[in-house]
Amino acid sequence: MKNPFILHPSSFILMDLLWLGYDGLSVRFVDVTAVLLYHPSLDARIVSAYGRVPANVRAVVITGAGAFLPSSWPPEQIRQRWASWREERT
Repeated sequence: MKNPFILHPSSFILMDLLWLGYDGLSVRFVDVTAVLLYHPSLDARIVSAYGRVPANVRAVVITGAGAFLPSSWPPEQIRQRWASWREERT
């Protein structure tokens, strides 16, 4: 049986985005290079990439472009979602 749903190809792009827990802040999984436990010593790099250090930062996602982006999610949860995304692509 054919799929009864008609989806625009761009509708799948959201599946490739990792929401970092703050309004308007997402990163494509393909751009993630590392996930760190947040430490105040990373604040200057977060400010450089995001403009400020938001409340409740628990992890920092590093992109291939060198941006240090804050996340309110625990690093273990981000790493698990990132690993699941990579497995789906193999």
